[in-house]
Amino acid sequence: MSQRREVEARLTLFGELSGILGAMRSFALTELRRIGKRENAQQLVMQSLSAALTDLSGLETTSRHDSTPVANEIWILFGSARGFCGSFNEDVMRFWQNRNAAAQGSLILLGERLHDQATENPGRLCIAGADSCLNTADTIDRILAAVTELRGGEDRPFNLYACCHDEQGARIQQLWPLPIVQASSNRQPPLTHEPIAEVAAQIANHYLYHSLLAMLLRSIKTENHMRLMQMETALRHLERGTEEMLRQRNRFRQEEIVEEIELMIVNRH
Repeated sequence: MSQRREVEARLTLFGELSGILGAMRSFALTELRRIGKRENAQQLVMQSLSAALTDLSGLETTSRHDSTPVANEIWILFGSARGFCGSFNEDVMRFWQNRNAAAQGSLILLGERLHDQATENPGRLCIAGADSCLNTADTIDRILAAVTELRGGEDRPFNLYACCHDEQGARIQQLWPLPIVQASSNRQPPLTHEPIAEVAAQIANHYLYHSLLAMLLRSIKTENHMRLMQMETALRHLERGTEEMLRQRNRFRQEEIVEEIELMIVNRH
């Protein structure tokens, strides 16, 4: 009977674990649905900002690529705030290190699960990540504040790179300076109430903000997709384990019944 009770205790534990994993799977599914809606809106915003940058192309020079080398490089690594997402954070860190980025530039680590993976870099800034797509705005504000701190001055030129994980794997993207947009040669400059250089600078800052936001949404989407796969794999493993323990419990119970019958026969004789 002790073996059957042990199996029943394990079955109870497996049931509790299944409930927890099921809740985590539901959370990941809900988050993926939210991000799907947010990404559609974010794409429209990026298209509008890209059109505005095209209209202003050539009318300002402060936010565009040029041939002047910039010594101040800042890297943002997009990690996760929560675990149970497979090799999500390890993939980002490994890809960044393999691209020889670890030897140069300042480093911003986004997400608590990524903070301990770059302990050899003493100049890193560790900032809290986004638990969900509902608090991405606060996260972007923390990123921009960290970038401002590492720049060492508003007028100091810098290059900004990001390493994140999307559906295709980890990748690197340059976020600043903005790419040069080729505009039509016979276009008329837009009419603005403020000096056009100030308008262009503000639009460039908005473009950077929403580029970071789009990248963060993709990162959270990939994180939750990997978490969903982890939860489904774990639930299948628990289901197989539960089925095996149910067979064990039935076998032990049958053995107990046989022993009880044999004991009854012995006592009658």
